[in-house]
Amino acid sequence: MAKTSLALAELVYKNGFSAVCVSSPFNSEFMENASTAALPAYLPVDGHDLHVALTEIDRRLNALYPNRLGEKALMGYSMGALQSLFVAATEPTNQLPLIKFDRCVAIDMPVRLQYGVSVLDDYYQAPLSWPAAERTDNLENTLLKVAAMSKSTPTPQTSLPFGAIESKFLLGLSFRFMLRDIIFNTQRRNNEGVLRRRIRNFRREPVYQEILHYSFRDYFEKFATPYYQAHGLGLAASEALEKANDLRTYDTGLRLNHNIRVIVNQNDFLLDREDLAWLHATFAPEQLTVFAQGGHMGNLSNPAVQKTILGMLAGLKASTGKSD
Repeated sequence: MAKTSLALAELVYKNGFSAVCVSSPFNSEFMENASTAALPAYLPVDGHDLHVALTEIDRRLNALYPNRLGEKALMGYSMGALQSLFVAATEPTNQLPLIKFDRCVAIDMPVRLQYGVSVLDDYYQAPLSWPAAERTDNLENTLLKVAAMSKSTPTPQTSLPFGAIESKFLLGLSFRFMLRDIIFNTQRRNNEGVLRRRIRNFRREPVYQEILHYSFRDYFEKFATPYYQAHGLGLAASEALEKANDLRTYDTGLRLNHNIRVIVNQNDFLLDREDLAWLHATFAPEQLTVFAQGGHMGNLSNPAVQKTILGMLAGLKASTGKSD
């Protein structure tokens, strides 16, 4: 995912903007240096922490380069896009003097976080649809294909050698590794006693193997819900988390912010028909672009998509002068 951040930063930089990349609240770096909660899961906390961090970065840059920064845009993709839209929706109601953005560009975000991660859990389990007698061989063959592809440099025109089940599994696996790191880092900092293996920085393999058995649903049910029950949400924490992580909860703020721009793909597996219908109902045609193909983050190298992203920044005055 870091490569995606750098690619988007390079895209806007080449077109006259300065670019700053920020870690996600689900990243260990952010957790350790900017989070006010022990684990990410609750959008009002994660989004606010992100907004505070961005404000501090803006203050620092203005101190270093006074009168040289232009109008500001907040761009996020996937989970970062969800958090960016929360920032955009809640800007007018912030009690602290936080940075205000002249444009917010959200790319391929889930509308309902819990729905999106449930799909990822299902994808990870996709190999169960193979006959049991063939499953191990099929999994080994899939991973051998991945190893072979890692030795080459794919282009946007490269045809991938994976079937439907293999593709779902690999997507689910990549996000499962991300979840593994989230659980490890949160429990290293605030051990809730869920994991049986010892959490050690220099011998991670045993606890990593245990963590890989936990799904995203487990993360919310066994880690996040108990934590937030003890920190203000009470017995209804599970329902509160689901509602808070649903963009429809912030419908009014999103409708009122005409500086928002959204790019999604019709066939993004994190969205269903209900989500797409809500997006069309919430954002004006000039705010929302829906590409027919691209899946989740699969078409960012497409020139048409890049042109659309830059078009969504049109009219903003970029920074002036050159950096020292």
